[in-house]
Amino acid sequence: MRKTYSLNNPLDLERLNEILSNFAVYINGKDLTVSLDEEVLNLLRKRNAGRPYAILRENGYLAHITKGEVKARMANETAGQIAMSLGISRRTLFRRMKECEKDSDELL
Repeated sequence: MRKTYSLNNPLDLERLNEILSNFAVYINGKDLTVSLDEEVLNLLRKRNAGRPYAILRENGYLAHITKGEVKARMANETAGQIAMSLGISRRTLFRRMKECEKDSDELL
């Protein structure tokens, strides 16, 4: 279904900005200009579009959590919840845990 939005109507303009903000496009209703956030647009064009960059990685490993910390969290949380909070899959979490072998201070 196609809907037409009027740039003169403040409610339509607000809704249009809400929709277009997902694509890094913003419309100024006063002077009817369109602005574009090129950084966000470039991220949307690349692979893993929209994936959060909250995970700090160092040489391919999660730089902020160790195997011991994950084991401690497993007492209160499921592996799926922990993996989701780290931004990796459950399978990757277990694979990284296995790669760490016996050292609980080693980074995942």
